[in-house]
Amino acid sequence: MLKYFHIRYPLMNYRYLVGFIFMLIIVISCNGISGEKTQPEKNISTVSDLVHFVDEAVVYSQRAGKDSALKAFADPNGSFTRGDAYIWAYDFSGINLAHPFHPEYTGSNKLSLVDPDGLHMIQLMQDTALNGSGFVSYKYENPLTGKTESKLAYVKRVDDSWWLGSGIYGENLSIPDTIPESIGTSLSTTVDNAVRYAEKVGKEKAVDEFNNQSGSFTTNDSYIFAFDLNGTTLAHPFHQDKIGTNESTFTDVNGVSIGGEKLTVAKEGGGFWYYVFDNPDIGNQPEFKASYIKTINNSWVVGTGRYLSDIPVNFSDENREKLVNQVHDAVSYVNEHGKDAAIKEFNNPNGSFSNPDMFIFAFDLNGTLLANPYLPGLVGENRLNDQDPYGKYPVKQLITNAEHGGGYTYYFFSDPGSDYDIRLKLGYTELAGKDMIIGSGIFPRT
Repeated sequence: MLKYFHIRYPLMNYRYLVGFIFMLIIVISCNGISGEKTQPEKNISTVSDLVHFVDEAVVYSQRAGKDSALKAFADPNGSFTRGDAYIWAYDFSGINLAHPFHPEYTGSNKLSLVDPDGLHMIQLMQDTALNGSGFVSYKYENPLTGKTESKLAYVKRVDDSWWLGSGIYGENLSIPDTIPESIGTSLSTTVDNAVRYAEKVGKEKAVDEFNNQSGSFTTNDSYIFAFDLNGTTLAHPFHQDKIGTNESTFTDVNGVSIGGEKLTVAKEGGGFWYYVFDNPDIGNQPEFKASYIKTINNSWVVGTGRYLSDIPVNFSDENREKLVNQVHDAVSYVNEHGKDAAIKEFNNPNGSFSNPDMFIFAFDLNGTLLANPYLPGLVGENRLNDQDPYGKYPVKQLITNAEHGGGYTYYFFSDPGSDYDIRLKLGYTELAGKDMIIGSGIFPRT
């Protein structure tokens, strides 16, 4: 028995060893090496998934830098190829920068590329991305089926030089009215209609119509408001007591200057801005509101807005005080150590001013990013024309606030403390010296 046992025991060990090696080979083969995906990624099956996928790719570009991002996007086995959805990239002259299933496109100008119906799809996508982001419908080959199918693309500008896109296949795909692009389009369309009406009938008749609760521009969830370039209210169908009141100094519950920011946007000709305001539909409880305004004849302004109840705005007094104090400390650091040393410290992800929940960033007065410890791929680039998902130009407002002595503003940005998801952020900025903007921000935490 003992002899038998001693013969069998090493054989059993040997078999276990062979089995272990075999299993290890299978695991390595399945998981992949050299940049292949190590775990299954979520399939991109809905329009909301598509928007999130492209947002994820844009943030990756900002974190890893353009060269690393393009390499990842061009990899057909990489994490940015998920089933029949994948990321492609172009510059704004029409040159393809990355395509995982058509590597021969890279370096070629594809503006002349048309779908079976003759649609210049790349040209249309490029024009859409120039405006920030948006959707394009066309027909294209599905890499999984090899067939030409209907496709809905979502494209987004990365910076002034290039853009990204992806798409999903399917017939009659609809764009949800709850995503930022749909909301922004709805608001701007409503305002454009009001502007055309005002230009047709004149200011006096238009203001009367906008003030009419039963008028053609007032519905259960939409109305037109108007003010002059001094901030005096001209029209508001549900706040007649505000007519003739100057609201240029009004602030919301988080200290954001409602009046000041809307005048800044109005003097630019119009655009989007955000604030927290009492919603009459829920007992005048404060809710986040996105608004769009447009200036008429350089003398008065019309606008509309929408409450977005699913966006949290719980920025506590304590956190806002910490935010302002951190910016003050950063400005003092610049004054004490000098601009170059400060920028180096602000860019250090392990530095004294870096925390995913609240970190220091810096711009020059022209909008060039000087410091961001969590998005190093953006440092050195001009971000003045960046737009967030609803269409706001946050860097412009951050600079304006700093130049006017400091202040808060809302915008949507990637949250390093929440897997870089795009979330509402409350930013605060001040000047450091004469040529640098110092800022920080907080995300709502539950």
